[in-house]
Amino acid sequence: MLNHMYEITSDTTDNRPRQRLKDPDEKPKFENLGSVNSPTTARETQPGSCKSRGAVLLAWGADIEPWRQYNRFIIRSYRPASNSYLKSISSLGYIHDQTVNIYSHLLGAVGFVAAGCVLYSIISPRYHSATWVDVAVFGAFAMGLFMCLTLSAAFHTFNNHSSIVYDYFFMLDMLGISFLIMGSFYPSIYYSFYCEPGPRYLYWAMITVFGSGVIIASITPKFRHRSWRHLRTALFLAMGLTGIVPMTHAALTFGIDQANRQMGWYWYIREAMWYVGGAVIYMAKVPERFAPGRFDVWGSSHQIFHVCVLLGAASHLTGAIKGFDYNHDPMTRRC
Repeated sequence: MLNHMYEITSDTTDNRPRQRLKDPDEKPKFENLGSVNSPTTARETQPGSCKSRGAVLLAWGADIEPWRQYNRFIIRSYRPASNSYLKSISSLGYIHDQTVNIYSHLLGAVGFVAAGCVLYSIISPRYHSATWVDVAVFGAFAMGLFMCLTLSAAFHTFNNHSSIVYDYFFMLDMLGISFLIMGSFYPSIYYSFYCEPGPRYLYWAMITVFGSGVIIASITPKFRHRSWRHLRTALFLAMGLTGIVPMTHAALTFGIDQANRQMGWYWYIREAMWYVGGAVIYMAKVPERFAPGRFDVWGSSHQIFHVCVLLGAASHLTGAIKGFDYNHDPMTRRC
C-alpha cells in the first residue's frame, strides 16, 4: 500500500512543483519530508478535488508549522497558515485536509437542531405528565451536543490561523466534548431511575463533579500539549465510561429487558460502541497509518471519529426518547 505515496519535487525547467510516484521498494522516511518546502496548488496536489483554482495547499514538511504537525501520515493538502479569520473561513469553499472534519460536525449540528425542533413539536403535547424536568434533561443533552459539534467545526476551521488561535480553539473543542458527555448523562439517568430519586441524584452528582474536573483540566495549558494527547483521549473515555456504573445498576435492579424498556438500555450500549470504537481508531491513526498519503482528504481516522460521534449521539437520542415514552405512557409508567 505504501507504493501509493507521493512526494513533491521541482522540475528544473519551469520550477513548478510536480508529483513523482515513489519506488514501491523504497521505505517511507518521514524525517526526509522536512525538506519538502514547495507549496503546491490544490489542483496539482489533489487532481480534480479542489474547486478553487487559486487555493494553495502544502505538503508535510518545512512549510507546516510544528503546532500543526500532529499526524505524520497525512502527507498533503494542508492549508497555509492564514493569520486571518476571513482567510480561514474562505477555506470552506475548497477541499483540503480539514474539509470533512469541518462539514461533518457543522452539518451535523444543523441536522440535530432541526431534528430537535421536530421532535419537540411531536412529543411535547403527547403526555400531560411531562414536566419542566423532561425539558431540562433533553435540553442539557441538546445543548451539550450542539456545543460539541459547533466548537469542533470552529476548531477545524481556524486551526490554520496561528499557534495562539489554534491553542484557543483546541481548548474550546475539548470543552465541547466535556459538555456533550455531561449533557448526555442527565436524560439517561433520569429515565433509568425515574421512580428512584436517590440513585438519580447520586449519579447526577457524580457526572457533574467528574465533568467539572475534566473542564478544569481542559483549560489548563499543559493538559493541551501534544504529548498529553493519549492521556486526554483516555480521560474523556473514562468520563464517558463512568456510564457503565448506572447502566449496570439499572440492569441488576430491573433486569436488562426491563431496563431496555424503561430507558433504552441497548441504545446506550450502541452509543458506547460508537464512541469507544471511534476513539480507538483516532488514537491508532487507522487507516492512514497503513497507507500514508492515501487518506489525506477522505477517510482518515479523525474523520471516521467524527462520524462515530454523530452515530453515537443519534443512538443516545433514540434511547432518551424511548425512556421518555415509557415513563410517561399511562400504560407502562411505574409511578
